[in-house]
Amino acid sequence: MRKNAVTSTAEDYLKTFLNLEDMHEKASTSSVARRLAVADGTVTDMLRKLQSAGLLEYTPYHGATLTPRGRAIALKILRRHRLIELFLHRIMGYGWEQVHDEAERLEHAVSDFFVERIDALMNYPSKDPHGEVIPDARGFRESEDYVSLAQAEEGRFTIRKVINASPELLTYLNQESLVPGQNFTVLENAPFQGPLKLQIRSKKTPTYVGHEVANCIFVCRVTNVNRRPGGSKRTLLALAGKRITSRKKGK
Repeated sequence: MRKNAVTSTAEDYLKTFLNLEDMHEKASTSSVARRLAVADGTVTDMLRKLQSAGLLEYTPYHGATLTPRGRAIALKILRRHRLIELFLHRIMGYGWEQVHDEAERLEHAVSDFFVERIDALMNYPSKDPHGEVIPDARGFRESEDYVSLAQAEEGRFTIRKVINASPELLTYLNQESLVPGQNFTVLENAPFQGPLKLQIRSKKTPTYVGHEVANCIFVCRVTNVNRRPGGSKRTLLALAGKRITSRKKGK
């Protein structure tokens, strides 16, 4: 690999390392091989090439980390991927379970100009169809402070993102209304990897989710930020109306 040439295969590797870092997982040869569905030996050869090109710091048996240049390229391709996913979903009408594989092919083919035009067309979005943050043109990403549904205790939550790209899983989650932006209540999180019992407002009966699925869903707790001391909004409005009526009678 020439010093300044980055192939589509190299971009896939760099994006995979970035995704592993985001998940706080060790970027080992085996973990990269599993993600890309290739042999360990193939990964080792590519890691050496990426290190020679100045894109990775690689130590055999200890994994690898992105260099600043490697990270910049990884963020650029990640931005392309997520913007294309959203374009396919919002503009082209693809289901959210259909966009990943299509974006994998297109992210290496389109120009920077095309990417910036679809970004402007969609009014500079910050999230893709799965709730993942889209890096801006400088590679900046908003910070996230979410927990997996598997770790959630009883209470009210909002789904922020889903990290699994399996079409089958995404189809199932869509059918169960477990999509970004959905509010729900955790009624019970059974111990020993038991299922979670959820109540979604639009459904009459509870929904049960296993931990394997729950680990792919990231949520944040809902707080009653609009609630004021002294009662609900409706009660406060009623009290205000009574005060106005009393003042008129006293004139």
